[in-house]
Amino acid sequence: MPSEKELVMYQKATIYDVIRLIKREPDRTYTADELEALLNTYAEGLE
Repeated sequence: MPSEKELVMYQKATIYDVIRLIKREPDRTYTADELEALLNTYAEGLE
Protein backbone atom coordinates (compact mmCIF):
# COMPACT_ATOMS: atom_id res chain seq x y z
CA MET A 1 0.00 0.00 0.00
CA PRO A 2 1.46 3.38 -1.00
CA SER A 3 2.26 5.90 1.69
CA GLU A 4 0.37 9.19 1.91
CA LYS A 5 3.41 10.98 0.46
CA GLU A 6 3.42 8.62 -2.54
CA LEU A 7 -0.31 9.15 -3.09
CA VAL A 8 0.17 12.92 -3.16
CA MET A 9 3.04 12.48 -5.62
CA TYR A 10 0.82 10.33 -7.90
CA GLN A 11 -1.97 12.90 -7.73
CA LYS A 12 0.39 15.72 -8.69
CA ALA A 13 1.79 13.68 -11.57
CA THR A 14 -1.74 13.00 -12.79
CA ILE A 15 -2.61 16.69 -12.72
CA TYR A 16 0.58 17.48 -14.63
CA ASP A 17 -0.29 14.89 -17.29
CA VAL A 18 -3.80 16.28 -17.70
CA ILE A 19 -2.48 19.83 -18.03
CA ARG A 20 -0.11 18.65 -20.77
CA LEU A 21 -3.02 17.00 -22.60
CA ILE A 22 -5.11 20.17 -22.44
CA LYS A 23 -2.23 22.41 -23.56
CA ARG A 24 -1.73 20.39 -26.74
CA GLU A 25 -4.51 22.51 -28.24
CA PRO A 26 -4.15 25.90 -26.51
CA ASP A 27 -6.89 27.59 -28.57
CA ARG A 28 -9.48 24.96 -27.81
CA THR A 29 -12.20 25.55 -25.24
CA TYR A 30 -13.45 22.52 -23.33
CA THR A 31 -16.92 22.03 -21.92
CA ALA A 32 -17.38 20.43 -18.52
CA ASP A 33 -18.56 17.24 -20.26
CA GLU A 34 -15.47 17.16 -22.49
CA LEU A 35 -13.16 17.61 -19.49
CA GLU A 36 -14.99 14.84 -17.66
CA ALA A 37 -14.61 12.55 -20.67
CA LEU A 38 -10.90 13.42 -20.94
CA LEU A 39 -10.33 12.65 -17.26
CA ASN A 40 -12.31 9.40 -17.48
CA THR A 41 -10.33 8.29 -20.53
CA TYR A 42 -7.07 9.12 -18.76
CA ALA A 43 -8.12 7.23 -15.63
CA GLU A 44 -9.23 4.19 -17.63
CA GLY A 45 -5.85 4.14 -19.37
CA LEU A 46 -4.12 3.85 -16.00
CA GLU A 47 -6.15 0.81 -14.90
